[in-house]
Amino acid sequence: MKNTTTIAVVAIAIILVVGFIAYTSSPTIAARGISNIDVVPDEVSVNINIETHNSTAQLAQEQNKIISDLLLTELIKAGFSRDELKFASYNVYQDYDYSYGRSTPKGYVVYQQLVVKTNNTDKVPAIVDAAVSSGALISYIDFQISDNKQSDIKAQALEQASKDAETKASAIARGQHKSLWRLVSIQNDEMPIFQPYRYFDSGIMAGAAVDKATLETNAVLAQKAATSLSPTDQTISASVTAQYKLSWF
Repeated sequence: MKNTTTIAVVAIAIILVVGFIAYTSSPTIAARGISNIDVVPDEVSVNINIETHNSTAQLAQEQNKIISDLLLTELIKAGFSRDELKFASYNVYQDYDYSYGRSTPKGYVVYQQLVVKTNNTDKVPAIVDAAVSSGALISYIDFQISDNKQSDIKAQALEQASKDAETKASAIARGQHKSLWRLVSIQNDEMPIFQPYRYFDSGIMAGAAVDKATLETNAVLAQKAATSLSPTDQTISASVTAQYKLSWF
Protein backbone atom coordinates (compact mmCIF):
# COMPACT_ATOMS: atom_id res chain seq x y z
CA MET A 1 0.00 0.00 0.00
CA LYS A 2 2.83 2.33 0.96
CA ASN A 3 4.64 1.59 -2.31
CA THR A 4 1.46 2.26 -4.28
CA THR A 5 1.02 5.64 -2.58
CA THR A 6 4.65 6.55 -3.24
CA ILE A 7 4.32 5.64 -6.91
CA ALA A 8 1.15 7.73 -7.21
CA VAL A 9 2.83 10.75 -5.60
CA VAL A 10 5.83 10.42 -7.89
CA ALA A 11 3.57 10.11 -10.94
CA ILE A 12 1.63 13.22 -9.98
CA ALA A 13 4.88 15.11 -9.39
CA ILE A 14 6.17 14.06 -12.82
CA ILE A 15 2.91 15.16 -14.48
CA LEU A 16 3.08 18.52 -12.70
CA VAL A 17 6.71 19.06 -13.69
CA VAL A 18 6.04 18.13 -17.31
CA GLY A 19 2.97 20.34 -17.34
CA PHE A 20 4.92 23.25 -15.88
CA ILE A 21 7.68 22.84 -18.43
CA ALA A 22 5.13 22.71 -21.23
CA TYR A 23 3.31 25.72 -19.79
CA THR A 24 6.42 27.86 -19.54
CA SER A 25 8.61 26.68 -22.41
CA SER A 26 6.25 25.91 -25.26
CA PRO A 27 6.86 27.96 -28.43
CA THR A 28 5.09 31.31 -28.80
CA ILE A 29 3.80 33.15 -31.81
CA ALA A 30 2.73 36.78 -32.25
CA ALA A 31 0.47 38.32 -34.86
CA ARG A 32 -0.81 41.80 -35.56
CA GLY A 33 -4.46 42.27 -36.45
CA ILE A 34 -5.69 45.31 -38.34
CA SER A 35 -9.16 46.67 -39.00
CA ASN A 36 -10.28 49.62 -41.13
CA ILE A 37 -13.89 50.78 -41.06
CA ASP A 38 -15.14 53.44 -43.47
CA VAL A 39 -17.57 55.88 -41.89
CA VAL A 40 -19.65 58.73 -43.27
CA PRO A 41 -19.12 61.84 -41.08
CA ASP A 42 -22.25 62.71 -39.14
CA GLU A 43 -21.35 66.23 -38.04
CA VAL A 44 -20.46 69.51 -39.74
CA SER A 45 -18.45 72.21 -37.99
CA VAL A 46 -18.47 75.81 -39.25
CA ASN A 47 -15.71 78.04 -37.89
CA ILE A 48 -16.62 81.74 -37.92
CA ASN A 49 -14.14 84.53 -37.23
CA ILE A 50 -15.05 88.03 -36.12
CA GLU A 51 -12.08 90.32 -36.45
CA THR A 52 -12.05 94.08 -35.99
CA HIS A 53 -9.27 96.66 -36.27
CA ASN A 54 -9.39 100.14 -34.76
CA SER A 55 -7.23 102.86 -33.28
CA THR A 56 -8.01 101.88 -29.66
CA ALA A 57 -8.77 98.58 -27.97
CA GLN A 58 -12.13 99.90 -26.75
CA LEU A 59 -13.28 100.92 -30.22
CA ALA A 60 -12.19 97.58 -31.68
CA GLN A 61 -14.05 95.74 -28.90
CA GLU A 62 -17.22 97.77 -29.39
CA GLN A 63 -17.11 97.15 -33.14
CA ASN A 64 -16.52 93.43 -32.55
CA LYS A 65 -19.45 93.22 -30.14
CA ILE A 66 -21.82 94.75 -32.68
CA ILE A 67 -20.91 92.06 -35.21
CA SER A 68 -21.02 89.19 -32.68
CA ASP A 69 -24.42 90.29 -31.30
CA LEU A 70 -25.81 90.49 -34.82
CA LEU A 71 -24.34 87.07 -35.65
CA LEU A 72 -25.93 85.48 -32.58
CA THR A 73 -29.28 87.04 -33.44
CA GLU A 74 -29.13 85.69 -37.00
CA LEU A 75 -28.13 82.21 -35.83
CA ILE A 76 -30.97 82.12 -33.31
CA LYS A 77 -33.33 83.07 -36.12
CA ALA A 78 -31.90 80.11 -38.06
CA GLY A 79 -33.02 77.76 -35.30
CA PHE A 80 -30.02 77.53 -32.98
CA SER A 81 -30.41 78.07 -29.24
CA ARG A 82 -28.10 80.43 -27.39
CA ASP A 83 -26.75 77.48 -25.37
CA GLU A 84 -25.51 75.85 -28.60
CA LEU A 85 -23.53 78.94 -29.58
CA LYS A 86 -20.24 79.18 -27.76
CA PHE A 87 -17.31 81.41 -28.63
CA ALA A 88 -14.13 79.37 -28.69
CA SER A 89 -11.66 82.22 -28.22
CA TYR A 90 -11.41 85.97 -27.64
CA ASN A 91 -8.19 87.96 -28.07
CA VAL A 92 -7.27 91.63 -27.90
CA TYR A 93 -3.81 92.69 -28.98
CA GLN A 94 -1.89 95.63 -30.37
CA ASP A 95 -1.22 95.66 -34.09
CA TYR A 96 2.04 96.79 -35.67
CA ASP A 97 3.31 97.94 -39.03
CA TYR A 98 6.61 96.24 -39.80
CA SER A 99 7.53 98.33 -42.83
CA TYR A 100 11.07 99.58 -43.39
CA GLY A 101 12.59 97.15 -40.90
CA ARG A 102 10.92 98.55 -37.81
CA SER A 103 7.72 97.96 -35.84
CA THR A 104 5.30 100.86 -35.49
CA PRO A 105 2.07 100.58 -33.46
CA LYS A 106 -0.96 101.04 -35.71
CA GLY A 107 -3.93 100.28 -33.50
CA TYR A 108 -5.59 97.26 -31.96
CA VAL A 109 -7.12 94.00 -33.14
CA VAL A 110 -9.96 92.11 -31.50
CA TYR A 111 -10.30 88.54 -32.68
CA GLN A 112 -13.21 86.29 -31.73
CA GLN A 113 -13.95 82.76 -32.93
CA LEU A 114 -17.27 80.93 -32.94
CA VAL A 115 -17.62 77.27 -33.87
CA VAL A 116 -21.11 76.10 -34.81
CA LYS A 117 -21.69 72.34 -35.03
CA THR A 118 -24.68 70.57 -36.51
CA ASN A 119 -25.61 67.06 -37.63
CA ASN A 120 -27.95 68.51 -40.22
CA THR A 121 -26.12 69.59 -43.38
CA ASP A 122 -29.25 71.47 -44.53
CA LYS A 123 -28.54 74.01 -41.79
CA VAL A 124 -25.06 74.89 -43.03
CA PRO A 125 -26.18 77.43 -45.69
CA ALA A 126 -28.17 79.26 -42.97
CA ILE A 127 -25.08 79.35 -40.73
CA VAL A 128 -22.98 80.78 -43.55
CA ASP A 129 -25.66 83.32 -44.48
CA ALA A 130 -25.88 84.46 -40.84
CA ALA A 131 -22.12 85.00 -40.71
CA VAL A 132 -22.01 86.81 -44.04
CA SER A 133 -24.94 89.13 -43.25
CA SER A 134 -23.41 90.08 -39.90
CA GLY A 135 -20.02 90.95 -41.38
CA ALA A 136 -18.12 87.91 -40.05
CA LEU A 137 -15.72 85.68 -41.95
CA ILE A 138 -16.12 81.95 -42.61
CA SER A 139 -12.73 80.50 -41.74
CA TYR A 140 -13.42 76.86 -42.56
CA ILE A 141 -16.06 74.13 -42.81
CA ASP A 142 -15.16 70.67 -41.52
CA PHE A 143 -16.82 67.30 -41.72
CA GLN A 144 -16.41 65.39 -38.47
CA ILE A 145 -17.38 62.12 -36.84
CA SER A 146 -19.14 62.82 -33.56
CA ASP A 147 -17.50 61.60 -30.34
CA ASN A 148 -20.25 59.04 -29.69
CA LYS A 149 -20.00 57.59 -33.20
CA GLN A 150 -16.20 57.52 -33.05
CA SER A 151 -16.36 55.60 -29.76
CA ASP A 152 -18.80 53.02 -31.16
CA ILE A 153 -16.87 52.49 -34.41
CA LYS A 154 -13.52 52.34 -32.60
CA ALA A 155 -14.87 49.54 -30.38
CA GLN A 156 -16.02 47.63 -33.47
CA ALA A 157 -12.63 48.15 -35.12
CA LEU A 158 -10.76 46.88 -32.05
CA GLU A 159 -12.94 43.75 -31.92
CA GLN A 160 -12.33 43.06 -35.61
CA ALA A 161 -8.59 43.69 -35.24
CA SER A 162 -8.43 41.27 -32.30
CA LYS A 163 -10.17 38.56 -34.35
CA ASP A 164 -7.84 39.30 -37.27
CA ALA A 165 -4.81 38.80 -35.01
CA GLU A 166 -6.16 35.42 -33.86
CA THR A 167 -6.90 34.36 -37.46
CA LYS A 168 -3.39 35.25 -38.58
CA ALA A 169 -1.77 33.53 -35.61
CA SER A 170 -3.83 30.37 -36.26
CA ALA A 171 -2.78 30.36 -39.92
CA ILE A 172 0.90 30.66 -39.00
CA ALA A 173 0.54 27.87 -36.44
CA ARG A 174 -1.14 25.57 -38.96
CA GLY A 175 1.75 26.14 -41.32
CA GLN A 176 3.96 24.54 -38.67
CA HIS A 177 1.45 21.75 -37.99
CA LYS A 178 0.63 23.30 -34.65
CA SER A 179 -2.41 24.89 -33.09
CA LEU A 180 -2.92 27.78 -30.69
CA TRP A 181 -2.98 26.78 -27.06
CA ARG A 182 -3.51 29.88 -24.94
CA LEU A 183 -3.33 33.66 -25.15
CA VAL A 184 -0.23 35.07 -23.47
CA SER A 185 -0.71 38.79 -24.04
CA ILE A 186 -2.69 41.23 -26.14
CA GLN A 187 -2.00 44.88 -26.80
CA ASN A 188 -3.88 47.74 -28.39
CA ASP A 189 -1.50 49.45 -30.81
CA GLU A 190 -2.93 52.96 -30.77
CA MET A 191 -3.64 54.24 -34.28
CA PRO A 192 -3.67 57.94 -35.25
CA ILE A 193 -6.74 59.78 -33.98
CA PHE A 194 -9.32 60.62 -36.63
CA GLN A 195 -8.82 64.10 -38.05
CA PRO A 196 -11.72 66.20 -39.34
CA TYR A 197 -12.04 66.42 -43.11
CA ARG A 198 -11.74 70.06 -44.18
CA TYR A 199 -14.25 70.80 -46.91
CA PHE A 200 -13.71 74.55 -47.16
CA ASP A 201 -10.79 76.70 -46.02
CA SER A 202 -10.60 80.46 -46.48
CA GLY A 203 -6.81 80.42 -46.26
CA ILE A 204 -6.92 83.76 -44.41
CA MET A 205 -4.53 83.95 -41.47
CA ALA A 206 -5.82 85.13 -38.09
CA GLY A 207 -4.85 88.75 -37.49
CA ALA A 208 -4.60 89.61 -41.18
CA ALA A 209 -6.46 92.77 -42.13
CA VAL A 210 -9.52 91.86 -44.18
CA ASP A 211 -10.97 94.43 -46.56
CA LYS A 212 -14.47 94.57 -48.01
CA ALA A 213 -13.46 92.83 -51.24
CA THR A 214 -11.93 89.93 -49.31
CA LEU A 215 -15.07 89.58 -47.20
CA GLU A 216 -17.22 89.53 -50.33
CA THR A 217 -15.04 86.90 -52.00
CA ASN A 218 -15.09 84.80 -48.83
CA ALA A 219 -18.88 85.06 -48.71
CA VAL A 220 -19.30 83.85 -52.29
CA LEU A 221 -16.92 80.90 -51.86
CA ALA A 222 -18.32 79.87 -48.47
CA GLN A 223 -21.93 80.06 -49.68
CA LYS A 224 -21.05 77.99 -52.73
CA ALA A 225 -19.38 75.36 -50.50
CA ALA A 226 -22.32 75.33 -48.08
CA THR A 227 -24.82 74.56 -50.83
CA SER A 228 -22.77 71.74 -52.35
CA LEU A 229 -21.74 69.78 -49.27
CA SER A 230 -20.68 66.26 -50.12
CA PRO A 231 -19.11 64.30 -47.26
CA THR A 232 -16.69 61.55 -48.18
CA ASP A 233 -16.10 58.39 -46.19
CA GLN A 234 -13.46 58.64 -43.49
CA THR A 235 -11.56 55.69 -42.07
CA ILE A 236 -11.31 54.67 -38.43
CA SER A 237 -8.54 52.13 -37.86
CA ALA A 238 -7.47 49.80 -35.09
CA SER A 239 -4.47 47.54 -34.59
CA VAL A 240 -4.02 44.78 -32.01
CA THR A 241 -0.95 42.62 -31.35
CA ALA A 242 -1.62 39.23 -29.74
CA GLN A 243 0.84 36.62 -28.51
CA TYR A 244 -0.09 32.96 -28.10
CA LYS A 245 1.53 29.81 -26.77
CA LEU A 246 1.51 26.95 -29.27
CA SER A 247 0.48 23.44 -28.42
CA TRP A 248 3.21 20.80 -28.35
CA PHE A 249 1.17 18.40 -30.46
